[in-house]
Amino acid sequence: MKTPARHRAQLRDWGAATLVALLIASAVFFVHRNREFRAREEGRARAAALAVARGEPPVGRVDLAGVVSPPRASAAYPFLRHRSFVEAGGDGAARELGGPCAPAADKLVYDAAGRFEAEGAFAGFLPDGSGRVVAATPTEGGVAVAVSTPPGGPDAFPWLTLIGVLGLGAALAGAGSVMGGAARPLGLALGASGLAVPTFLWGGALPATLIGLVALGVAWSAGRGGTDRFFGALAAHRTALSFVAPAAVSMAVLVATPFVVGLVLGFYDHDANSWKFVGLDNFAHILSGGGKAFDDPGNFWFVLGVTVLWTVCNVALHVTLGVALALLLRQKWLRGKGVFRMLLILPWAIPNYITALIWKGMFQSEYGAINSLLDLAGLGHGVSWFSSWSTAFTANVVTNTWLGFPFMMVVALGALESIPRDLYEAAEVDGASAWQRFHHITLPHLRPALGPAVVMGSIWTFNMFNVIFLVSRGEPGGSTDILVTNAYRWAFERDEYGMAAAYATIIFLILLLWTVFGTKVTRKEAAP
Repeated sequence: MKTPARHRAQLRDWGAATLVALLIASAVFFVHRNREFRAREEGRARAAALAVARGEPPVGRVDLAGVVSPPRASAAYPFLRHRSFVEAGGDGAARELGGPCAPAADKLVYDAAGRFEAEGAFAGFLPDGSGRVVAATPTEGGVAVAVSTPPGGPDAFPWLTLIGVLGLGAALAGAGSVMGGAARPLGLALGASGLAVPTFLWGGALPATLIGLVALGVAWSAGRGGTDRFFGALAAHRTALSFVAPAAVSMAVLVATPFVVGLVLGFYDHDANSWKFVGLDNFAHILSGGGKAFDDPGNFWFVLGVTVLWTVCNVALHVTLGVALALLLRQKWLRGKGVFRMLLILPWAIPNYITALIWKGMFQSEYGAINSLLDLAGLGHGVSWFSSWSTAFTANVVTNTWLGFPFMMVVALGALESIPRDLYEAAEVDGASAWQRFHHITLPHLRPALGPAVVMGSIWTFNMFNVIFLVSRGEPGGSTDILVTNAYRWAFERDEYGMAAAYATIIFLILLLWTVFGTKVTRKEAAP
């Protein structure tokens, strides 16, 4: 006997909601499992170090434990520091750490003692990927150090628990479908939210609430026929979707997932390989300027002002030069247009980081080509381009203008080719001047093509990391940094990944607003 259509639809909706809930629950479990594993193993290493500090045998199985002495200056080389090590459970004799035949573990305990003096007592996994844990704590006569290797890995994935929860959820959804009426969406909501219980135990109320909201949303949509329409559309367009699916999956993995992760990281603070939820503190710190003056290069609003000025100057030059060269290449009297087009597109074809490095060398103060030309022309001698804001900013703009004008030129050339020459001939017969022909014929035909190009060029220039980082490197004193290079410095120079993620989120919101505004303006220009 065939299953009624409404029962199949109920199980289908339950399966869709459960799939989303399972993804959330699995992610929360893995985070919880890894956190518990780290805390357990760090606690075991810490207990071993504390036992050594008390003069007792280390607790549990450890690879190495003992007491490291304070550093002593070398008699031959005062900048060197020697330490001795007394191994726990040994004969109590101290031996010097290091030397030609010293074991590899000597460097580990030496570095652990140095880290203790800088940070205090600690316990953590080694960053070398070996899976070992080191702990250090103070003791009489030095630092007690313990190194251990976890006897096993993190907890296994709870397949049986999830199978049981999913089976109960399917039964509740099926029972609601059999009873019909108001029981159908209720059974669907209860059945799809079953994973909220273990998720609450693993990650707290937030992910559990998210699963509940997904279940309620699917149940609400199913009650109004939304899921039937959705899955009906999928079935009707399954051939087209099969072609789109690989690209959609790739975008989800390579674009959407990193974006969501970066968005979430903006609400956390990163310190010593640990993450702490701080809410909107990172955003408040950025938008308040971090307590720095408005003219300080570390103030967000100063960097935003430089970024806006950088974008406006570059896009204006790109459009002006691009349109001017496109008009020149369209003139009948010009010979060798193909050669000129190839040469003018060449800056766009070369990778921009290669071009940036070339221009960096050309702006070199002593042997750079720019200064040599200025010297020959009698306009200056040995200009230090990166010692002041104005010259460093000019160097960046010149480099990026060289990179960007070919794109606008190609766009303008395409738009100009679509203009009938009859219009110009008729305008000449009517006595229109060159400016009038440009203003009333050329410009209106250029606007629909240049509008989207300007929006796209603005976004590219706003995030032009390579030129700023490779040409001026933010000099002098970070005053020529733009938002994207400042975000890079927060992440990879200051080790503040949460602040960098918050910066990236703010950059995204700014560009989103500009895209919406630019799209509206472009549509108005394109409207008849």
